[in-house]
Order: sequence, then C-alpha cells, then structure tokens
Amino acid sequence: MPFFVKGTDTSGTVSLRRDNAAGAVKKAKELLEDGSWDIEIIGPDGLTYPLAQFEAIQDAPSATKH
Repeated sequence: MPFFVKGTDTSGTVSLRRDNAAGAVKKAKELLEDGSWDIEIIGPDGLTYPLAQFEAIQDAPSATKH
C-alpha cells in the first residue's frame, strides 16, 4: 500500500513514495528538518493528512485492540 509524502521547499514541490506508514512519517520528518513546509502524507485511501494529524492517527489505539 503506497503512501506519498509531499512537501515544498525553495526549489518547488516534491512528492515521494513510501511503502508503509512508518516510512512516510520518517521521510516527512526529514523533509521538515531540511526546511520544507506544507508537508502532507497521502494514504492508500487517497486522503491527505498534515504530518501531525497523520502521526496522531497512527499512534491512536485501534478500536479492535484489546
């Protein structure tokens, strides 16, 4: 299931593919540390999330976990 990480820097917009959520979050944080802005993660469902919101969703306990 591909995830896409998009961000903007002084050269323009970059879109990078990652195979899992953890890889997408890692790349998004790297872009942020490198000075990029407007960082978003597009999930396999096609929905777009700001980095903080995506991390919160990934960290939230699943309703099916006991």
